[in-house]
Amino acid sequence: MGAFASRNDKKSSRNWAKELWQTYVASGDVTALFVTAVLLLMPALALDAADWPISLRITVPVMLTSLLFGYILARSRYNELYALIVSTLYGIIVVLIVATLSVSLNPLRGIEEVVIRAGQWIIDAFTGGINPDNLVFSMVVSVLFWFFGYNAAWHIFRIDRVWRVIIPPGLILIVNMVVYSGVASLDWYLMAFALMSLLLIVRSNLDAREWDWYVNSVRVPQRLRRQFLAVGTGISLLALVLAWSAPTGNLQQSLNNFQAFLASDPVRQLTEFWNRLIEPIESTGPATADYYGGDNLNLGGAIQLGDQIIMYVDAPTENRYYWRSRIFERYSNGRWQPSATRRVPDLSPPLTITIPPGSDLGRLSVTQTVTMSNPTRLIYTAPQPLSVDIAGRIDLLRTNGDQDDANSPMNVSVIRPERVIDRGQSYTATSAISIASATELRTAGTDYPVWVAEPNTIPVGVSNRTSQLARQIVTDANATNPYDQAKAIETYLRANITYNETIPLPPAGVDPVEWFLFDIQEGYCTYYATSMVSMLRSLGIPARMAAGFAEGEYDPALGQYVVRERDAHTWVEVYFPGYGWVEFEPTSAQAPLNRDGDDIPPEQDQSSDQQPTPEPTVTPTPLPSPTTQPSPTPQDEQVQPENEAATVTPTPSPTPTATPVIVPTVQPPVTPPEPPRNDFLSFLLPAISLVFFIVVSLLVIVLIGAFIVWWWEYRGMGGLSPVSRAYARLMRYLGLVGIRSREDETPEERRRRIVRQLPDAERPISAITRSYMKERYSGKREGTPESARDSQIVDEAWQDVRRNILSRWIRKFIPFLKE
Repeated sequence: MGAFASRNDKKSSRNWAKELWQTYVASGDVTALFVTAVLLLMPALALDAADWPISLRITVPVMLTSLLFGYILARSRYNELYALIVSTLYGIIVVLIVATLSVSLNPLRGIEEVVIRAGQWIIDAFTGGINPDNLVFSMVVSVLFWFFGYNAAWHIFRIDRVWRVIIPPGLILIVNMVVYSGVASLDWYLMAFALMSLLLIVRSNLDAREWDWYVNSVRVPQRLRRQFLAVGTGISLLALVLAWSAPTGNLQQSLNNFQAFLASDPVRQLTEFWNRLIEPIESTGPATADYYGGDNLNLGGAIQLGDQIIMYVDAPTENRYYWRSRIFERYSNGRWQPSATRRVPDLSPPLTITIPPGSDLGRLSVTQTVTMSNPTRLIYTAPQPLSVDIAGRIDLLRTNGDQDDANSPMNVSVIRPERVIDRGQSYTATSAISIASATELRTAGTDYPVWVAEPNTIPVGVSNRTSQLARQIVTDANATNPYDQAKAIETYLRANITYNETIPLPPAGVDPVEWFLFDIQEGYCTYYATSMVSMLRSLGIPARMAAGFAEGEYDPALGQYVVRERDAHTWVEVYFPGYGWVEFEPTSAQAPLNRDGDDIPPEQDQSSDQQPTPEPTVTPTPLPSPTTQPSPTPQDEQVQPENEAATVTPTPSPTPTATPVIVPTVQPPVTPPEPPRNDFLSFLLPAISLVFFIVVSLLVIVLIGAFIVWWWEYRGMGGLSPVSRAYARLMRYLGLVGIRSREDETPEERRRRIVRQLPDAERPISAITRSYMKERYSGKREGTPESARDSQIVDEAWQDVRRNILSRWIRKFIPFLKE
């Protein structure tokens, strides 16, 4: 008997749960929630694949929570405005909770860290600081995806407006694909997004048809919904396949127009501002003074470089320069990353850098003064930097293995200023540039230290075809030492590869280096440098890629180098024991970089006695006059192989015609003209940020106020009549002034006690109480004229009572307002 009763109880519980589920969850809702979740997940995954500095540990949980919470609100009785306010409040709370847990599992420690990091982010936003902390950016993106999830649930399950669900995240996904120029394929995210969108459209049309059938009393089979969705999925997949194989038309021209818009001055100004507050993202979009400054560098498609001046550099003219921003050492499948990931924050000026031992031979100390014409978040110096006279942060790798030893030698990846270096501002740096001769470098040997050998001689991602080409080049050149092998590969690339900035993206699934060397055989500096590094590493020679700017053009009137956006450049650095990292120039569009001894055959050079090598004398090349024709493009320019010249003197930049040697006369130092400032934009960007934060703060205050009003005015009062609601509010508000209701008294007795303590509110309190007693005990119902009059009376009375109670409550905290 007991077992039978137990089975009945379980059956009853199952039936109750089933009825409850069917009451709140309609047929097909679970499938729709899953499809919507996948649809919203695609833009988030695409942003992560495109190296946007967001944390999926924050964004994805927030988005899924918002979808479920939006579904609950959509099935509730709340109106749209009220549901939006509630969703916003809960969204802020959920984002804070998830961000806190992502930082630390200890809630107190996590919330403290979130508040501190968010506060520092806001301070840097207003003071020009550079903030690489991406926690706040991830939180902002998570708030955006919270509204995407809530918007999707509301418009699918409440008002059936499916296009309002698809368009917002679709715009994010498409813009990300247009801006992104890396090697990762984002097509699959778009295809999945399109498929989920089509399925939501199919579901929306099915719901509309089912309603028509219900209104017209048309009976339909029970399996019709499942069959309808199956057919709709098949048609959607077929449509995607046909759309993907259709001709693209003039898509490239549209993309070029969009890139031109991204390169416009207002967009660049906004980009510079926001890039201070998030990690830089490499793209073919706006090229700023931080070009190639991101933590990732991808071998992408076409680039567009302008003619605007980036900086002026005052440095001795006897040397060949590069203005390096950072180095990249780890390469894999078309993507470069630095190996020095340890960040030393907030170093006081001057920043002092210790060169690793065994890297100081054949070097000359040079001081350069850099004046920025565009704001920058990076510090540019000639390699290898020794000191910089401003405060900043350094990404580095300690070469002795002790990462906690502040005085140990450094392998520096990038130096960032503590504050944005604005246009017109200057800093001074000292560098130890290499002046080693070819003869010296040929005899350097191959005794590489561990910190060099580990990240730089492992040929990651180098194909067999590329390695075979490297061996063939050095064999044909009879190059038996690392220097001659590097020169042979450099010469091969300059002579056999055409410079072209408008190449397409490498085909999917193809090694970009192999595609560059054997298929298209044209490209720009990142392809030249990556190919040379790959071939050298396949031979066991340590090499890495450096990024920044070529030296630009020397202006004798200013006595300074003028560096323009078109000088943005990457080159190769090869390590030689005792001499450190030495620059090589494989890009054919740049002037050749030769050293004393390059014209001596390797056999003769190695057999002859070592002789002191005189320092090269280099004369600056003046800027071309206005009538000078522009330099020929690399496609038209025939580059003379370096080994044909008797003596080659390095020049700052290639010139269209031979220029006479100019002996500069002694002139007083001339400061470069301060570039024109766009005062309006300089004011506009901080003003926009200030307005943004003010609006957000006001919105938060309004939402908090709305929540408080809801808590006191509406919480727990759903379904009450206006009279009963006014009486319940009166009882709730009386607690603010210390008046508590007792269960052993009637409403009339309670009224008398209250008016004795609030005599100036006797009339409205009596009106509310008597209307409540009439409604409760006389059997009067809503909808009658009398009940309508009572509702109007209690509404006016409630306004008076609330004002009276709140004024008394406020006077409790403000002494001078007390009676």
